[in-house]
Amino acid sequence: MQNAFFPYENVREEQGKLIVDVMDAVSSGKNLIAHAPTGLGKTIAALGPCLKVAVEKKKTVFFLTSRHTQHMLAIRTLRDIKEKFGLKIICCDLIGKKWMCSQNGVEDMNSREFNEYCKSLRNDNLCDFYTKTKDNGKPSFEAKSAMEELIQLMPADTEKINEVCRLKKICPYETASMIGKDSDVVIADYSYIFNEKIRESFFRRAGKKIEDAILIIDEGHNLPERCREMMSERLSTYVLERAILEALDSGNEQLHKSLLGMKKCLEKLAPESDEDFILKGEFMKGIENYDDLANGLGIAAEKVREIKRTSFMGSVSSFMEAWKGEDYGFCRTITKNEHSLILQYKCLDPSIITKPVISNAFSTIMMSGTLTPGEMYSDLLGFKDCKIKEYNDPFSQRNRLCLVIDEVTTKYTARGNEQYRKIALLLSKIVNNVPGNSIAFFPSYELRNNVHRYFEPLCRKTIFTEMPGLSKEEKKVLLEKFKKYKDTGAIMLGVAKGSFGEGIDLPGELLKCVIVVGVPLSKPDLETKELISYYQERFGEGMNYGYFYPAITRTMQNAGRCIRTETDRGVIVFMDSRYAWENYAKCFPKEWGMRVNMNWESEIKGFFKQG
Repeated sequence: MQNAFFPYENVREEQGKLIVDVMDAVSSGKNLIAHAPTGLGKTIAALGPCLKVAVEKKKTVFFLTSRHTQHMLAIRTLRDIKEKFGLKIICCDLIGKKWMCSQNGVEDMNSREFNEYCKSLRNDNLCDFYTKTKDNGKPSFEAKSAMEELIQLMPADTEKINEVCRLKKICPYETASMIGKDSDVVIADYSYIFNEKIRESFFRRAGKKIEDAILIIDEGHNLPERCREMMSERLSTYVLERAILEALDSGNEQLHKSLLGMKKCLEKLAPESDEDFILKGEFMKGIENYDDLANGLGIAAEKVREIKRTSFMGSVSSFMEAWKGEDYGFCRTITKNEHSLILQYKCLDPSIITKPVISNAFSTIMMSGTLTPGEMYSDLLGFKDCKIKEYNDPFSQRNRLCLVIDEVTTKYTARGNEQYRKIALLLSKIVNNVPGNSIAFFPSYELRNNVHRYFEPLCRKTIFTEMPGLSKEEKKVLLEKFKKYKDTGAIMLGVAKGSFGEGIDLPGELLKCVIVVGVPLSKPDLETKELISYYQERFGEGMNYGYFYPAITRTMQNAGRCIRTETDRGVIVFMDSRYAWENYAKCFPKEWGMRVNMNWESEIKGFFKQG
């Protein structure tokens, strides 16, 4: 494995297969979609061969991930390669620009507000960190000093970049971008490649070209939804009302009048019930001088940002520009809730932004432990000339017990107090027999809460409940408290799409059991129906691509929290009669050995006695 920059003594069998496939794909400028289960060693299997080819062909590796832990793992892997092979590796580690900013208070802004604020400060030379970073368009003395220090520490992570730059009072993002010019590897969020504005801005600063980029897309199952989010916009009456007040405070009577007219136009379109409905061009047609108003709001917003950090008029202007976009591949909806009306311009087709990138990049390696079926991801993202491979689970089947309990279901038509009591009883029997921590994932907070009230008096373990909208710090605190119960045992009641459904590691004795309660199917709202309709028209796979497979992917991610290393032992329970159906069961890896067992309680007890 010397020719693949593999720095470790032993290569697992399946890991070796992945290394060979990555090397074959990237050396010939082709693409690979790799379903590679947790524990296989995907990071080094992709980074090593890609870096080898990048060095030989003068390309740049972009390791794309949305998880901070994966940033750190990639950095550690590069350090191991550097030490083993004596390489000089220059690495640029980037997180969201907001989180690299040294200005006070920016962490409370949303992405759009921050981008507007940052742009305003730079344009008006009001950011000392930015102005001190460059001298006549070139790195300043302080920036050169920081870059030299960081290059000596390479591979350096974002925390070190922020630390060095803040001591020198220069902009960490601009400095990292300049380091990016000479980087062999760039570790970044998906948006640095797939958001056109961010990509062009970074590539311009770093002097890179997409044609010279080798892309490694980590946790690739998240990419379709992330790209749809990047291309989607929303406008609520709350934002519109704030914009109206902003125009009034600015003394701009014409904009104030026009925004009031826009609000009336929106209210006329409001549905009588709380049901969403589809719009076509009605909103745009009802507003006089639409383009002039959008431009006027943008200009007025710039003036507001000279005094304040953000502008609601700017948010309205951005939405109006997006609303003029294409119809095909998008849907327009209006929603009414108890607080406001919400207009949404939702992207249905991620390939609108992924296909041009993947087509122009030198090579793309997309990998995840839940990339099944691979053909779906190839279709959704617009891959061409692509090999699709599945790799076997590297962990011993003896360490995992996968059971299906078909005595209950969370199907909407079956829900009610009797079903909630049954689920609570079964859940308590499982948890009470697990010698350690368990996590149960529900399709929704509402269903979780309905079961919780029956479950609490039956459970002999400490109960933790995940709440919606947890901050990073709150999530960390809750997880640390949960870990402390590894010896006596506790149960976390979470939600499939919540804070703990994926992206957390609880190896060893920290987690002994995962229970997936029900099937986390998306709410059959208008957006989901439009997605199903669109995928049916394009691929003839509407229900599978738009509804069924995404739920199975979430289920597999939830189940994957249990077995994280080759020495872990644990039980995974799928609690819903639908998991016994053939069309559900066939989506899971065969080596999991999922089966219905009427004596599941004694089997769980026996499994842990063997350990």
